[in-house]
Parts: sequence; C-alpha cells; structure tokens
Amino acid sequence: MGSWQDIFEVKMVDMHLADPWMLQEDDTLQVHVLEPGWKEFVQRRAFGRFQCSQCFREWSSAKVHILFHMHRHRGKGMVRMRVFRQACRRCPNPPLEEPMFNQETMERLLHNLVLKILKYFYHMHVQSSDLLEVVVDAPVAGPHDSTRCEGCQLGICSKSKLALVPHAWEPPVDADVERIHYSRNRQNTRRYATPIHTPLPCNSSFPWKRCCCIGSSLLCILAVLLFVLLYFIMK
Repeated sequence: MGSWQDIFEVKMVDMHLADPWMLQEDDTLQVHVLEPGWKEFVQRRAFGRFQCSQCFREWSSAKVHILFHMHRHRGKGMVRMRVFRQACRRCPNPPLEEPMFNQETMERLLHNLVLKILKYFYHMHVQSSDLLEVVVDAPVAGPHDSTRCEGCQLGICSKSKLALVPHAWEPPVDADVERIHYSRNRQNTRRYATPIHTPLPCNSSFPWKRCCCIGSSLLCILAVLLFVLLYFIMK
C-alpha cells in the first residue's frame, strides 16, 4: 500500500494542498454507508490484471471498482480505500483475487481522487471532463462477469446499482444499453406504424353509389336502343 500513499502525497503536493492527508486501505467499506461528515467517490472503470491463486490463470478487466470514503477535520484529511476483487471463472470454488495496477493507472485513479477532495472539502469547481479515463493497455476477453465480481455483488456495478437506486443510475456504454435503445426504437416504430381504423357510418352498409352507377348505365343503353328502334320504324 505504500506505493498508493506515495503517489497520493505527490498528487496532493502538485495541487498545492498544505493540509496533511492520509490514505489507507479498508476492506470493510460499504457503498452508500457513510459516517457523518464523510464523502464518497466510486471509480467504476479502472483497468486491472488478476491471477488465480489455484489454477494460475491470468485475466484482465476494465471494470475494476474502487471505493473511496473521504473526511476532513481540523485541517487533517483521511481517505479510506477499498479495491473490489474478482474470482476466476474457470475454477469451481475460486477465491477472490486482488487486482494489480500499473503505475499510470494508479496515477490516474489518484488524480481523480484528489479532484474529488478539492471539490468536496475546498469548494473548488471541478467538472466531469477534468476526470481522467483509465487507459486500457491490454486486450480484455469476454463480457464482464458480474457473478465473479465482488463489486457487483455489493452493489457497486452500475448494473447492480440499477436495482438499488434507479434514479441515480447512469447507463454505461455497453451491449445492454444498445439493447435498451433498440427495444425503445422498436416500440416507437410499432406505435407509429399501427394503422388507424376509422369506423364506417351507420347508414353505409348498403352500396348506394354502385346502384346509382348501374342504373345510369341501364338508362343509357335503353335510350340508345329506343333511338335505333324509332329510326328503323320511321324509315
């Protein structure tokens, strides 16, 4: 944990913060469970590598979740940090494994953490665009396995968060969102493509127009025949 603390101290110095801040790991942190005066920041899209301690299989994930709880009191600050683990999908009863991060990823994560500290405790204006995205420097095979993700089981993942707090959910850019948009488009298409059935008037059951046309035709034929008959008689 020393490397996290070292990078964190450097980031705080770069932001010209004179207050002493401490960063420590705490595996008991829970999302949305805060002590009075504490603030929360969740980094949901971190990139990390894992290795199974049973079969030694290695895998990478772009959805490693990290939970931060922050507090400042009398000029001193404290950050508690919990990195959520993942389990191997091949082993029958695998243990949860800790992720490994490279130097650049750790710096980006702590940069975002410091920006949140500036916003919450020093009233500095921070926009969402100021937060750094974590660079994925290795291929990630397959979709995110929520059943083997500790963060998903505890409600950190946005998919799990949808069931817990629907009003605060922001859909990620993935296949699930595409399916939601597709179903909405299909609903709109069905709604506008439904034919409108206009009821016929009550007195329109008898074909009056057709009868009138047939009667007119018969009168014309009779008139022609009568004219021809009179012509030959008078001749």
